[in-house]
Amino acid sequence: MDLNLKKHRDDLIFLPLGGANEIGMNLNLYHLNGKWIMVDCGVGFAYDIPGVDMMTPDISFIKQHRDNLLCIILTHIHEDHLGAVQYLWRELEVPVYATRFGANFLRTKLEEYKLDKIVPIHIIDDSKPLILNPFQIEFIGLTHSVPEMKALMIKTPKGNVLHTGDWKFDPNPIVGDVSEIDKIKTLGDNGEIFAMICDSTNAINEGHSRSEGELHESLKSLIVGRNGYVGVTTFASNIARVHTIAKIANELGRKIVLSGFSLHRLFEVGKKSGYFFENFEFISDREIKFYDKKEILIICTGCQGEPMASTRKIASNNHPTIHFTKGDLMIFSSKIIPGNEKKIFELFDLLAKKQIDVMTEKDHFVHVSGHPSKNELREMYALARPKIAIPVHGEFIHTKTHCELARECGVAKAIQIENGFAIKLDKDNIVSSDKIGFVKTGYLGVDGKQLIDLKSDIIRERKKLQESGVINVSIATNDNLKILSKPKIMAIGSYDLRKDPDAESIIRKEIEIFFKNKAKELNLQDGFGLNFLRKKKKKSKLNESKLVNEIEKSLRSKLLKIFEDLMGKRPALEVTIILIQ
Repeated sequence: MDLNLKKHRDDLIFLPLGGANEIGMNLNLYHLNGKWIMVDCGVGFAYDIPGVDMMTPDISFIKQHRDNLLCIILTHIHEDHLGAVQYLWRELEVPVYATRFGANFLRTKLEEYKLDKIVPIHIIDDSKPLILNPFQIEFIGLTHSVPEMKALMIKTPKGNVLHTGDWKFDPNPIVGDVSEIDKIKTLGDNGEIFAMICDSTNAINEGHSRSEGELHESLKSLIVGRNGYVGVTTFASNIARVHTIAKIANELGRKIVLSGFSLHRLFEVGKKSGYFFENFEFISDREIKFYDKKEILIICTGCQGEPMASTRKIASNNHPTIHFTKGDLMIFSSKIIPGNEKKIFELFDLLAKKQIDVMTEKDHFVHVSGHPSKNELREMYALARPKIAIPVHGEFIHTKTHCELARECGVAKAIQIENGFAIKLDKDNIVSSDKIGFVKTGYLGVDGKQLIDLKSDIIRERKKLQESGVINVSIATNDNLKILSKPKIMAIGSYDLRKDPDAESIIRKEIEIFFKNKAKELNLQDGFGLNFLRKKKKKSKLNESKLVNEIEKSLRSKLLKIFEDLMGKRPALEVTIILIQ
């Protein structure tokens, strides 16, 4: 059932366009009295889509209502929460709210798109509510793998919603503050939280997530005593992890190299925002040749196997200055995100072939998650005491498990949703708080400087080219459809005619026969060509261009069968007839 906004104009509605029953691309909408706010605007990885590595949610629905969209509020700096702003903002042109750190980070990204002086960015003030009539929003600090992660307490006359964003309960986060548990407890004790929209990433994991502080000693023990290069690859935006690794390098007397543009950007933004205040010893990658290998620790981008990132360049020996050899160590201080397994294991293999030691989360304690496991979720529900739970930020198994856990914790109603489903929330009627319709959702691929619908003809054509290649056939003929020169056949990524001259001869012969038959069919002969037909049939307005198109289409169909017999599949085939009069 399509969402009927006229019917529900005065209702409080939660509507995710991205990040529900998936990990990544978080984009959430809240509606009341005809007005909307957007919480987060993130990107996700694209898999097996030619030319596209990243994608964003399709925002065609909210574009239709952008005059009533009040703002975008960003919970924190991770790409799956703010990475789509530079791609989608021009479609919306609304103010953006972020913490000081978030604003500084976002501006550096907007600079690349010449938007840094255009997008109005407002700094969140924790000390007072943000009034966006009819919404009143208070901010609650939660611990994550980056500092200044803010949950939103969205207060409305129809009910209050706690939107957690990404979080964990970490007593020693290394960078940033601990979670403001007392704030949540007070709200929960007072019965102020009607619904909670909550992180589900680790909902299937038993126990409690481990602390960033614990990781310090484990990583240090793996690095101490190594005599070669040590590389640690992690998410570029994980400022807590970068800080941990840098501190270990200082303690072990190793100079620190940041390898990858994203890491340099994070470091500069971190310093500007009051982080990285320690006296870390950084050098450029060009300077490492002046030091012994055991004096160097390299922090690298590309822990998910990204083809242009630093770790891949090092593994494939394509980095201009950093060259790992036998006995050097690469630590993957990161999680293997579902869908990236193939790229990451290819990377492991490349490193192993060079006799480089590899350590991952599968065999060593080298990573801690920034998301809550089951015990933390239980603690959150005990604090917040919501009547309704709506799990997001997880795949189906995560949100299903999260719903079950919420019910175990005494939550009256747990709703499992998907992108595009609208949920009505009404504190006075829990029964009516449920799905009321859906809107169109989908994904847009980041293709260079353009965004393209992943269901578009462009993507279908690319996949066709990727699977079967392309064949271009061009023929020059005169007015009587007599072939003037040898037809040009270009087979790209499809069938190698150079190795099969007999096949090429057969194709040329078939083209010749086709044109002779077509000329005979149209009764064309010397002096009575297409031009004569046009004059003769002036009253019927013979369309010469249309006729040539029909001939091209007919020839294409014939040649397609030939190539299908040769290849066992249908390539992309283009036929062009050049009519020379």
